[in-house]
Amino acid sequence: MLEKILYRLFLIFVKFMQILPKKLRRGFFFILSRVVYFFARGTNKIIKANLDLVFDKKLSNEEIKEIQKYSYFNMTLWVLSQIENLTITDEELKSDVEIEGVEIIKKLQEEGHPIIMISAHFGNMEVLGCYFNKFVSPMVQVARESNFKEIDKFITKSRESSGAKIIFRKGAVKQLFKALSKKKIISLIIDQKASLKDSSVIRFLGKKANQSSTSAVLQRKFQAYVIPFAIFNKDDYKYKIKIYEPIKPIKTDDDKDDIEKLAQLHANAISDIIKTDPKQWFWPHKRFKNYYKEIYEKNSNN
Repeated sequence: MLEKILYRLFLIFVKFMQILPKKLRRGFFFILSRVVYFFARGTNKIIKANLDLVFDKKLSNEEIKEIQKYSYFNMTLWVLSQIENLTITDEELKSDVEIEGVEIIKKLQEEGHPIIMISAHFGNMEVLGCYFNKFVSPMVQVARESNFKEIDKFITKSRESSGAKIIFRKGAVKQLFKALSKKKIISLIIDQKASLKDSSVIRFLGKKANQSSTSAVLQRKFQAYVIPFAIFNKDDYKYKIKIYEPIKPIKTDDDKDDIEKLAQLHANAISDIIKTDPKQWFWPHKRFKNYYKEIYEKNSNN
């Protein structure tokens, strides 16, 4: 009952946001991001711990603060875009987004290769998915299920309005097998911390970490081409999508070694994207907890 009431209040908020002039709506979410930055001291410490680890404490306090603020701006931008994507026109979307590298995908499709797109929590992911599904090719996208089923329905509706097929992680592998068998493009976000089980040990942003093996296992199984892609936030809510050179499949008699090699290649590609503009990556999660647990414990007491 409480969940339904909260969901109705959320829908009222969404409707209100939709009728607001764009400038006011975006101004509200920007101010919200600054409020969250001010109060989220625990999360700020996690961001700093990650930055200190990856950049060996070479970033200044001002640089760290800039990235902290941008992390919250990006999070509110994802919510804003889920609302705006419900009503955005094709003309508006095309005017907001430029894209580079589409020919890479078209060539592989013409040749009949299975394709796996990999990306990170980087830039405005909601605009990335919306544009790609509408104007490049519909994707089967894997999403994380929350404890709030009604909100999951809203998010699914927002994303599928662009032509995507959303599946949740539980039981996702079987559906991904079917999708690749039918030569559908699948999309995986592979940058977050993975459990020790069913993951590969890789170097990510120069540090030891675990990464889900799903993208590597599927690539080897289907001899698929893995294509990294990302969206870069520009000024005035404009964006640029970059599609990178594909990672070719590997298949020898040693499946374990193949998967480890592919997983590292995937991690390298995502790391390289993040390094081009670090502030656009999602720094607030405990990405390196499996091997550097102490950095989060130390910062939690400061």
